[in-house]
Amino acid sequence: MFSSNLFLLLVLSLTVNVSAGIYFFLAPALAFPISKSDSEIAKRLIKFYKEKPRLIRKLFRDQIFAILLFSCGLYCSSSREMYAKPLRNTSSTFLVIFSVYLGNYVFKFCQDFLLRRELPLYKISLLHHFVTATTYGVIIAYRQNSISGVVGLLFEGSVLVFDLNSLLRFLGVSKTGWLVLCTSVLRFFVTILLRALCPIALLAITLSTHTPLSLEYVPLGFFFMNIVFFSMINGWHIKMSFEGFKKRLLARRLSYYYSRPRAASDGMELNNVASLTQILTRTALPIVIPSDANFRLSSPVSNVNMNSDEVSNIAVSRHERTLPQINVIINDTPASNEPINQV
Repeated sequence: MFSSNLFLLLVLSLTVNVSAGIYFFLAPALAFPISKSDSEIAKRLIKFYKEKPRLIRKLFRDQIFAILLFSCGLYCSSSREMYAKPLRNTSSTFLVIFSVYLGNYVFKFCQDFLLRRELPLYKISLLHHFVTATTYGVIIAYRQNSISGVVGLLFEGSVLVFDLNSLLRFLGVSKTGWLVLCTSVLRFFVTILLRALCPIALLAITLSTHTPLSLEYVPLGFFFMNIVFFSMINGWHIKMSFEGFKKRLLARRLSYYYSRPRAASDGMELNNVASLTQILTRTALPIVIPSDANFRLSSPVSNVNMNSDEVSNIAVSRHERTLPQINVIINDTPASNEPINQV
């Protein structure tokens, strides 16, 4: 048991070291031959590498391990051992693969934490990496719940397409081109296949012949926690891939519509439209200013207007109501140049 745990720890450490080597040395080594290419994509890639080298290194390392781990997931899902012992007594081959996966996410957690200023939604990514690393640590320590480990390996296939789509966006590839559209379509269908259909099918096959209650308490808790947590993560991935697919399809349709030649439209005259000189100016309404000071200072809804003792020019009775005296009528243009007389 001790030698087995020591070997798995060695595999984990070796994975972290290999990841660091790929991160620091692979991208600079590939930059020289890529710079000799005359293609537009190669030129944009070199330019982006000079501007943000750490993001290119991250994408290169993540792509390599995504391909490796997804291949391991296909191998494990096609193995008889996975269906014979999906919950208990995990085989040593699976444990080695899970150790590589654990080392990958230990490195990704440290990597994304150091690159947090350049990554959007880095807190969600760190939470995902922490939960994933903890889950595989429990799987390796208890040697149980291998079905969750295999499902996690299959998730890496969608990460591969997701990172490829992000790389095309960073390189400034036309969003209305066929390359981005095909990548968006591939991302949408691969995400549905690997993050919805495959996990549901594998869990249905496992639960039809085995019960998760046979697990110990800690693996049992992680089994149900993984179902809830990764269901939310997978739902978010499916939603984002579907929205990206819709946007690319709409952009493609709009670019096709506006790129079509249009027939020259003849000029049309508008009938029954008067010229600006014929538009009548609205006549200003006269403004009446009462002569009584108390009336002018009172508010529009004040009861002072109805108090005959305080307002001398207002007479209120049951049958007669007179207006106050008027001093000046404004906005009423006189017929001649005579001075305005008070009313």
